[in-house]
Amino acid sequence: MKRKAIRFITIGMAWAMILCCGPQLALQAMEEQDTAYMAEPEEEGEEYPEDEVRFQEQIRQAAQALEQQAAQREIVATVYGMDEYPLSAVPGYADSGAVQIPSGSQAMIEDMEWEDGAVWYLVTYVQEEKSYRGYVHGDCLISTDERFLDWQQEYLSGIVTGIGPDAEGEILVRANNDISAFPESYRSYLAQLKSRHPNWVFVPMNTNIEWETVITEEMRGDRSWVHSSKPAAWKGEQRDQNWYLATRPAVEYCVDPRNFLNEKYIFMFEQLTYNGNYHTVQGVQNIVQNSFMRGDIPGEGISYSQNFFNLGQKLGVSPFHLASRVYQEQGVNGSSALISGTYPGYEGYYNYYNINASGTTNKQVIESGLTYARQKGWNTRRGSIAGGAKFISKNYILKGQDTLYLQKFDVDSSYDGMFYHQYMQNITAPMSEGSTTRAAYERAGALNNMFVFKIPVYRNMPASACPEPGTSQPVQPPSVTPEQERQLKAFIVRLYVNVLGRQSYDDSEVDYWYRKLVSKESTGADVAWGFFFSNEFKEKGLSDEEYADILYRVMFDRAGAENERKYWTDKLDIGMSREYVYAGFANSNEFGQVCDGYGVDRGTINWTAYRDQNEGVTAFVSRLYNKALNRGGDDGGMELWTRTILRKEKAVEEVAYGFIFSDEFLRKGYGNEEYVKILYRTFMDREAGLTEIPYWLNKLNAGVPREEVFRGFARSPEFDGIMRKYGVTPY
Repeated sequence: MKRKAIRFITIGMAWAMILCCGPQLALQAMEEQDTAYMAEPEEEGEEYPEDEVRFQEQIRQAAQALEQQAAQREIVATVYGMDEYPLSAVPGYADSGAVQIPSGSQAMIEDMEWEDGAVWYLVTYVQEEKSYRGYVHGDCLISTDERFLDWQQEYLSGIVTGIGPDAEGEILVRANNDISAFPESYRSYLAQLKSRHPNWVFVPMNTNIEWETVITEEMRGDRSWVHSSKPAAWKGEQRDQNWYLATRPAVEYCVDPRNFLNEKYIFMFEQLTYNGNYHTVQGVQNIVQNSFMRGDIPGEGISYSQNFFNLGQKLGVSPFHLASRVYQEQGVNGSSALISGTYPGYEGYYNYYNINASGTTNKQVIESGLTYARQKGWNTRRGSIAGGAKFISKNYILKGQDTLYLQKFDVDSSYDGMFYHQYMQNITAPMSEGSTTRAAYERAGALNNMFVFKIPVYRNMPASACPEPGTSQPVQPPSVTPEQERQLKAFIVRLYVNVLGRQSYDDSEVDYWYRKLVSKESTGADVAWGFFFSNEFKEKGLSDEEYADILYRVMFDRAGAENERKYWTDKLDIGMSREYVYAGFANSNEFGQVCDGYGVDRGTINWTAYRDQNEGVTAFVSRLYNKALNRGGDDGGMELWTRTILRKEKAVEEVAYGFIFSDEFLRKGYGNEEYVKILYRTFMDREAGLTEIPYWLNKLNAGVPREEVFRGFARSPEFDGIMRKYGVTPY
C-alpha cells in the first residue's frame, strides 16, 4: 500500500520560515516537513483504515459547516505572515500562485480543503476592482469573526496545531513574531503594546504607496479638514464657520501610523468585525451613556444601545463602531438638523451617519445629507440607523476599508480606486473614534481579548514619526550624562524586578521607557502606572493585601505598617478602584523622594472614574452588589451605577431596581421566601423576623407583583436611613 505524506506545520514553524526565508521558500520548506504519514488506498476499491475514514468524515463535516456559514454572511479575514502571499489556484504547496496578495489585504473565506497535511481556505480577493479566487494556507489568514473562531475550535481543534486549548505556545510564537514583520521605526511602539496585551495581533498592511504620494493625495481639494478648535499650526484656509483645510504638517501627523501606536489610539487600526466575546449591549451603552443616545430611540420602543448591538450582530460588524460613528457625527447633544426630522423641505427624514453630507457650507452639508436620506427612504430614526449601518458595512468594511484609519485615509486598492473614497473629511476622526472604542472595551473588561490591528506601512517614510503640528522637527531628548542615563534606566529596571518580578527584559523595553523619561513625555508616576496596570501585572491575580504591600515596596521603598496597609485595603473593600489607590501613592511626597534619588520627575496622576469621586456613593453601590447579588462589584458595573447616582440620571430607587430585577438576579430563580429575605438584607440591613416573612409571603402568594413588594421596601424609612448613612440622596 502506498502512503501519502501528511505535513503538520505548526504556526511557530511557519512564522520562523516566513521571517527567515521569504514567502516562496517558506512554502517550499513547509512542503518538505514530512512529519507524519497517512495510508492511501493503492487501488480502486481498497478501503481506508477506520481512523482515516473518521478523519475524512471530520474534514468533510468541517468544510460543509464552513460553507454554510459563508453562505449566511461574509467571513472577513486578513492575509498576514508574508510580505506578499501567492494565491494558489488549487490547494497545496505545488501551485506557486497566479497573483500576489500583499500583507494586510482583506479576503473573504468561502470554503476549506485539507491538502498536504494542512488546511487551505478558498477565498475571494479583490485588487483594483478585479476579483481573484484561490487558496491560502491556513496559517496565513487571521479573522476575528466569532462564528469562524467557534468553527475552528469545534472542527479543527486537535487536528491543526495552534488551534484549541493546547495552542497557547504556538499562538505566543506567532504573537511575538508579528512585530518583526514591521519596519524598525514601528517596533518599539508595538513591543510596548505587546508587553501589556500579549493576545493582540499586529498585521502590517503593505500599501506599496510612496509616502510623498499619499500626503499629496490627502492634501488634494477638500479631502482633509480640521476643526476650528485646533491650534493655528493645524489650520489652513477656512472652509466653514467651524472647519478649516488641514495644513501639510497636520496631514503628515495624522497619516503617520506611528503616532497612534499607543494605548489611547491603537483602536483606529482595529478590524471592525463583530465578536460576541466582547461586543455586548452594556458595552454599547457605555459608549452612548453620556450622549443623547443614552435611552430609547424616540417613538421606536427600543434603546439606542440595543439597536446598535442588534445591527452589529446581524451585519457581522462591530456595534461599538456603529455607536461610535454616530456619536462622532452627531455629538453629545444630537442637535444637528440632519437628525431633527424638522428641517424645512425635508421634514421626517433622518441621516444619523451623515452619509453623503458634504459641501463647503453648513447648508450644503445638511441638504446634501437629507437629500440622500430622502432618496433612500430613511423616514424613521430607526430606519436611518439601520440604513446607515448597512451602507458602512457594504461600502466600506466589506470592501477593504475595515478600520477607522482606512475609512478616513483610503489607501486600500481593492475597490473604488484610491484616496477619494473616504467616509469623513475630519482628519482627527479616527483618533477620537478610536479612543472612544478603546475606552468602551476597557470598561467592559475586554482588553485582554484577541484583537487584530491592521496598520499601514508606506514606502520611503520619514525615519521617525512625523511631529505634531507646531514643531519643525520631532522632539529631541535633552542631552544627559552617562551617570544620568544609568540612573534613569536603574529606575526602570527596578520596576521590572519589583513590580513584574522578573530579571529578564529586552533592551528595547527599557529603551522605550527611558525615551519617555528623558524626553519629559512621561513622569515617574506615568511610567510606574504602565507597569502596575499592564496585563503582565494584572495576570498575577494579587489580592488587595498583596497589592498594597507591593505598592509600599515599590513606591515608598519600604514595607507598610499594618495600619497603613489596612487604610488602603479598606478603600478597596468599599469599591474604590486600584487606580485610585495607586494615585494616592504616586502623588505622595514619599514617592517624590524615591524619584528624586533617580533624577526622575515624580509627576501626578489624575483619576476621573466616577467610582473614585465619592467614597460614600461607591460604598453604597458596592453594598448593593453584596446584598442583592451576593458578589463584589465588577469594574464596569461600579462605574455605571456610581455615575448614575452622582449625575442623578436615575433615582436611587431605580438604581436598586436595576439590581433586584437584573438578568443576573432573575436567573438565580429565587422563590418568594428567599426573595423576601434578600429584600430585608438589602433595604433594611437586617435579617427578616419569623413573623415578618409570612406577611410578605401571603401577599406574594395572593398575586401581589414582586415589583410592588420591592417598592414597599425601597420606599421604607429604613432604606432612607441607609442612604443617609452613605451620604446618598434619593433623587
